[in-house]
Amino acid sequence: MLHSNYLKQLDLQDIVVFLNLLELRSAKRTAELMSVSQPTVSYCLKRLRGCFDDTLFSSSQGVLQPTSKAEKIAPYLRVVVESVNRCAEDEYQASAQAVRKIWRLCAPEYFELSFLPQTLAMLSHTHANTSLHLDRLSRDLPVDQLMSGEIDIAIGFGPGYHQMHPELQWQAVVNDDFVCLTSQNGLANDAAMSLDEFCASPHVFPTPWISEKNMVDSWLDKVGRSRDVLVRANGYQACVNIVAAVPATLALPARLLPHLRIPSSVKVCQPPLGFPTFTLDMIWARDRRDSKDIASLRKLIEQVAEVLLKAP
Repeated sequence: MLHSNYLKQLDLQDIVVFLNLLELRSAKRTAELMSVSQPTVSYCLKRLRGCFDDTLFSSSQGVLQPTSKAEKIAPYLRVVVESVNRCAEDEYQASAQAVRKIWRLCAPEYFELSFLPQTLAMLSHTHANTSLHLDRLSRDLPVDQLMSGEIDIAIGFGPGYHQMHPELQWQAVVNDDFVCLTSQNGLANDAAMSLDEFCASPHVFPTPWISEKNMVDSWLDKVGRSRDVLVRANGYQACVNIVAAVPATLALPARLLPHLRIPSSVKVCQPPLGFPTFTLDMIWARDRRDSKDIASLRKLIEQVAEVLLKAP
């Protein structure tokens, strides 16, 4: 509680005027610093003098000189301003913590299965006030959304056409190979499928991929061969379940094996000699390369990739 009715007339601006007058020794410079008029400074000083029953400042050759009482009360008034600032800082920090940052990704199921759990676990330790929103990658890369900032980073398979796009930058995160999951008779686990065996088998195809012709069929074209696709399914586990139910073959990224339930009836074989390999790439807009969010998100995904690469 205030001990004097005079003190009740003070407001925070009066105290700030007093402290600036004490430091600058000039009513004009104080007014300029606070973006107020000189009459306002004079009015605040008049109120201060009445409250503390002291002139507080005297003018000597155009320079304000504090009285002994002004110097005596100054430390207490500084504490008032510092305390108010601290209250404002605490309120700002609480407000900032209440607003969650959202990083937006567009990624295929491959990323969801192999990267997303570890990414979220690491995110909770390093960016506790940040969440991920993930859109599933369709056949077309969302270039417009990357350019507008609606999506921070897209995850795609390389080599892909994004590496030729003049407005995009990319970085390979991991390299991967294919394995063949098959329920065809006559093949054993870890055996290598011949090209004839691979092409003769009906195939289950996990979709979508970005290109009209995925890397497996593009490779078959180059070697003058083709395959018959029995069914296209939207999820890797669904493809595995189909292979377990009907005699068929599935070309599957090798890094996904630990993340799927592979029935004992399904054999894991090596693909034919010369089978393609691929990379998982981060893709972002070139004009956003200096964004702190992009840099932080890229670093997070890189750290997850390092952990996955060290895993047995």
